[in-house]
Amino acid sequence: MFVGSIVLFVYLAVLIIVPILVGVYVFRDASRRGMNAALWTLIAVLVPILVGFIIYLLVRSSYPDLKCPQCGTPVRESYVSCPQCGARLKASCPNCSAPVEPDWKVCPRCTSPLSQETSNIQTPVRKKDRGLWVVLAVVVIVPLAVLLFALFSLTSLAPSSGGGGVTSLPTDEYLAMTDNQEIKQWLENCGDDPNTAYVLRHVVSSETENDSNSLEYLIYMPGLPQDSPVEITPMSNFLGHHTLRLTFEADGINPGSTVALVTCSGDGNQELDIYFEPNQKLNCEITSVDYSLGFSEYTN
Repeated sequence: MFVGSIVLFVYLAVLIIVPILVGVYVFRDASRRGMNAALWTLIAVLVPILVGFIIYLLVRSSYPDLKCPQCGTPVRESYVSCPQCGARLKASCPNCSAPVEPDWKVCPRCTSPLSQETSNIQTPVRKKDRGLWVVLAVVVIVPLAVLLFALFSLTSLAPSSGGGGVTSLPTDEYLAMTDNQEIKQWLENCGDDPNTAYVLRHVVSSETENDSNSLEYLIYMPGLPQDSPVEITPMSNFLGHHTLRLTFEADGINPGSTVALVTCSGDGNQELDIYFEPNQKLNCEITSVDYSLGFSEYTN
């Protein structure tokens, strides 16, 4: 629920931020090009699915974004001189003053011969449009990132195919039923850090290739009381990464005198996350063993 709220918040933020960013860019760009800034801003923002913005990018090519190299005043491609400082921006016919190109021999309007003198002409410069790349990055990358984040979040919370079970019982009772000296020695060597879960793990190979392996976890937590409720949640993401999450509650008596035996299906690469009460994640000291951790007298 919390992750879903985050995804919804980010999605709504994108729906608001992208139109604002597009509108600001179009208004400033259209103003520099001498276009109707207000009209094109409304078109770019209100026409859905960015169709208006695409139309603006196609139409604006007819309105070059040029400026005078001497004073920086916005100019048009047809200007012969800068209206602000008077700098010559294009060659002109000495007879009719029509704008001409530097390599022309004859004026196309009055057919007068043209000189090749261009030393005093300052060609208008085009401003680098970095803002467009910023807008495109936000329009394309941000929604894609939100989509991937939502996909990852939803799939990471989806239950994996393997089921699981948990049996909690007093430590002395478990040792009496298993009669395993190695497990007894391991329990004696476990520390008393309340922020650490001490774990034995055993992978039980499947009898056939079509069946998945089984995993056994024996968990000792110094702060775990008897009869503590536990929630087991197998999770997997879209990359095929599996995690088994166990959440123990603090309800119960005699902390430190209980072990939990967990069985589930999965592979040896499955990770284990243990929480004591909803938000306290414990460090896991996991030791892999080659002997069974279960017992025949109990069924999970």
